[in-house]
Amino acid sequence: MIYFGALGFFLSLILIDGHAASQEIYSREPAKGLIRPGQKVLVDNGRCPRGQILEVTGGTNPSLRGRHGQSTERERRCVPRT
Repeated sequence: MIYFGALGFFLSLILIDGHAASQEIYSREPAKGLIRPGQKVLVDNGRCPRGQILEVTGGTNPSLRGRHGQSTERERRCVPRT
């Protein structure tokens, strides 16, 4: 019983570590429509100070802007590089 619990624990650590390490860093911000709403991507384009990287959060379709707040713009902020 303990063996399966320990095995499950180590497998979950490997999966979590692999997912965090696989974050792709773009050199340019992806074009409109290539980031899903709420998806976060990292962009290293030189806009942020040394030691930081640009984090872009995808928005919704800009053509919905006039429909009672159904559209959101992309958000951009500088975050510490890890």
